[in-house]
Amino acid sequence: MTGRAARQTIPVLILVLGIAFMIISPRPAHSQSDWLRWFGPKIGGMKSAVDFRLTEHSGTVFSPIRQDDRSEWSAAANVRAHDVKTDAVLPTTGEAFPGTLWDMRVGTLYRRKLDNGWIGGGSVSIGSASDKPFARSKETELQATVFTRIPDGDKNAWLFLLTYSNNREFMNNIPFPSLGYWFEPNDRYRLILGIPFAMLEVKPANGLTLDFFYLPVRTVHAGVTYRIAGPVRVYTAFDWRHESWFRRDRTDDDYRLFYYEKRGTAGIQWDLFKGMTLDLSGGYSFDRFYFEGKDYGDRARNRLDVNDGVFASLTLGYRF
Repeated sequence: MTGRAARQTIPVLILVLGIAFMIISPRPAHSQSDWLRWFGPKIGGMKSAVDFRLTEHSGTVFSPIRQDDRSEWSAAANVRAHDVKTDAVLPTTGEAFPGTLWDMRVGTLYRRKLDNGWIGGGSVSIGSASDKPFARSKETELQATVFTRIPDGDKNAWLFLLTYSNNREFMNNIPFPSLGYWFEPNDRYRLILGIPFAMLEVKPANGLTLDFFYLPVRTVHAGVTYRIAGPVRVYTAFDWRHESWFRRDRTDDDYRLFYYEKRGTAGIQWDLFKGMTLDLSGGYSFDRFYFEGKDYGDRARNRLDVNDGVFASLTLGYRF
């Protein structure tokens, strides 16, 4: 990208970020997409994206800032609001349950390809996950990763990571090293297997995609997508996920408010026109509960169980 092109990209990014913050509450970045973006062998092919998930009041903005065939630098922002309408109180402490739980963050990613074919880089994001975001430094959320991709043949590669987060389900506040291997024998099969993560994408037939993703300890995604015709795809998926926040008035600064759920989803995606995708889905969410503590072992403390129920989601995404 030329200097002039880069200067043109930055105002567009600022405009998109501003619109996103004023209109919606963006959702968290897809972990599976992030891994492909970090460790993929191609440099300089990023596109801007704006993602809206109306039923969850969430969205994500991502944009390259500067890129060429040797390096790329991008920025992302995501904000989401977890609205809760209830008269329930936290049973252990007797406090009112927060009405809104926010997760706001901005971040950047840089990758560079070396002369020997290695790709190295890092990402960092900072924000606040709380019922009263940015009220104190204790509600600040920080995540950082440095990584290296070492080619092993045409498409295969070794992956080395060092990650840090102060809002992680396991080994919180501890820099954590990881090792993995990217195995891609052909265009129909991709496996990323490591310690302690896994991702699998298989295309057994034209238009059919099977995918699986795992991060410790309780983040699981398994899905099936089928392209019916042209721009229309149908899919189904199972997800086990969690979120966590630093409640402003917690009695211990090491405590976090956790939410866990499992859900089954079925939906349809339609590429309306170049760059614009509509995603309409629904499903059933179950095994849902909140608790406040230091980790999953404290799940009986300030615990609130939520009834199982159906949900609907409408997502509008745009890439340019």
